[in-house]
Amino acid sequence: MKFIRYSILTAAVLLSLNACNPFRTDLQTDPNYASVESVQTNATKGQLDNLAIGQFSLARNALATYNQVVGTIGKELFNFNSTESRWMTELNGLRPIDNSAFYNTATTGFGLPVRQANIIIASVAATNTVTDVQKSGYLGMANTFKGLAYLYMLNAQGTNGVRLSIENPYKPSKAATYAESLTGIAKILDDGAAQLDKAGTSFAFATPSGFAGFNTPTTFKQFNRAIALRVAIYQADWAKAATLLPQTFYNATGDLTAGPKHTFSATPPDFANPLINTATVRIVAVQKLFDDIEAGDKRLAKVRVLATPATFSSGVTYTTKYIQNLYNTANDPVPIIRNEELVLIAAEIAAQQGNTAEATRNINIVRANAGLAVYAGATTKDALINAILKERLYSLWYEGHRWVDMRRYNKLGEIYLPVTGMKVLERLEKPVAEVNWDLQNP
Repeated sequence: MKFIRYSILTAAVLLSLNACNPFRTDLQTDPNYASVESVQTNATKGQLDNLAIGQFSLARNALATYNQVVGTIGKELFNFNSTESRWMTELNGLRPIDNSAFYNTATTGFGLPVRQANIIIASVAATNTVTDVQKSGYLGMANTFKGLAYLYMLNAQGTNGVRLSIENPYKPSKAATYAESLTGIAKILDDGAAQLDKAGTSFAFATPSGFAGFNTPTTFKQFNRAIALRVAIYQADWAKAATLLPQTFYNATGDLTAGPKHTFSATPPDFANPLINTATVRIVAVQKLFDDIEAGDKRLAKVRVLATPATFSSGVTYTTKYIQNLYNTANDPVPIIRNEELVLIAAEIAAQQGNTAEATRNINIVRANAGLAVYAGATTKDALINAILKERLYSLWYEGHRWVDMRRYNKLGEIYLPVTGMKVLERLEKPVAEVNWDLQNP
């Protein structure tokens, strides 16, 4: 057992090389917290496979906090937490934001996946126990998750940017600007895609069941390109986005729920889905959003109506009758990116490029799936973008997009405020460990 200290939007932490193993329950040894040095000199295939398992597992760890934090700030949902009022006060601008509070996990929780990816990359470079083709598979997988983790961090940090180089954890780079961060993340994902192209027809390691359909280098690359597509639309690079779209798993006639998913289990050594409601956590919808949903919209099923409306009254009072209905059991999977998002991105690209017919065609794919009539609104670019943002609100509810969508279109001021005095934060503050690091290392 060994500890390692590193700085990437977090203070000193215990490094998990493998986290929990979501594939086996019969392990007799605990591969968690192995020393870094043990895998960075001619690591065995078994060690590399454990690192790969850890990468998939660590990618899930901060997801609940992230979705709940960005959902709260974007006023699509609230966390009626019975033990912590700051979910409703500080994150809604009713009290000063705290850069050392629990909700900073929406940033810091993605440091471990980045660090894990860097360990895999270094370990693969220093071993001869696997072939070059197999090495490319490990590298492509690691860089894909590294890019995704950085993107979550950047979404939370906004104009604060992120540190793009922490390969030497004692000499991390300074935080890049927002634009530079997006460019750097795109480069990480592009590197991963190029590596996946060289990875042959199968991976040397196992993948979780949630990656069925995305468990070969070719199909996993479609996942990689889908995350790169997200980056491109955040950059407002519509030409690049149009080039990336056909490289993803976008399917205009396919299942809108298709896509890679995180899987969970309440049976150790895995852990239960952390997005479900519990005795202390109740994820509720902002009532006006679902009161205003179009009649007959099947997406209303994302919430259920409480027999008695829920009220939060610690530091602020708010009542709603809607509670999340997406995740109800410990084993429910959580999507990373779905075909429905890609269809709406296709609509957004088309609207931005002046192709109103293609934009409305893709909007109507989503509307038809929701049981609604075809879009009958104006077809100016602004009107189409507003229509797409509305569809994204309901289609991607509790998936971490509303706040980011409204921010990238400079529409934070249009977000409905359900309680007088609430504000929409532009970003989280830079975590205290990062502030302290920069003070000590000017």
